[in-house]
Amino acid sequence: MFNSIEDRALSEHRGSALLMKKSNGKYSILLPVTGTGENGATPAQLDKTAIGNRQSTSTEGRQENPQKTLPFFLHRDNIAVLEKIKGETHEFLRLLPDFTGFKYSGKVSYKANNTDVGSLEQGEMTITPETSDEFVENCYDLVEDTVVFTSSIDDVVVLSGDETTKTISLSTNPSNATITATSDSTGVATVAYTASTNSITITKVASGSAVIKLVASASNHASFTRTILVVVK
Repeated sequence: MFNSIEDRALSEHRGSALLMKKSNGKYSILLPVTGTGENGATPAQLDKTAIGNRQSTSTEGRQENPQKTLPFFLHRDNIAVLEKIKGETHEFLRLLPDFTGFKYSGKVSYKANNTDVGSLEQGEMTITPETSDEFVENCYDLVEDTVVFTSSIDDVVVLSGDETTKTISLSTNPSNATITATSDSTGVATVAYTASTNSITITKVASGSAVIKLVASASNHASFTRTILVVVK
């Protein structure tokens, strides 16, 4: 995943990115994917044979808007993003490194795929287009960078025995991002963010589990969310 469109364009990584239009009219990263799906389609060739004529000819078939299938990692945060938009019509932008791109509207669905033991669990997101791809020569002013956490954050934190708290240091790009931290079950675990040290402290309250949500936001950037499952024993 990347947050800076310009940095990506100048890097050696020449792949494209999938963005979705947000409420402010700008396009930003939908979620980390390992591809951007097929765009466009060559008209199918249909064979035809006239009665009494042994020579087979062909005619151009109908132009299709194929579904765009993209693999993604089955992570709590990625699934949460897809759950919010599945079945809805949204506008997407396939952005190329030279700031050209293709716009289209479509509906999102997803499913989990089976993977071998030891490999990262992957899902499959499908966008069913409702419009044809529209070429955009200059996308620079259409896109918005996304705030990202640059520090390592565990997906699961376990507090057991005499361990009553867990402190996690955070870093973001841009570095001046504002961070909010909340717990969905304060009766199990609470969380407090300390701006001076740019860290969160998770405190156990009672046995059970809770999801800690971290949201990083910054001016002229799309916000980004990470979650941590806290298990208290």
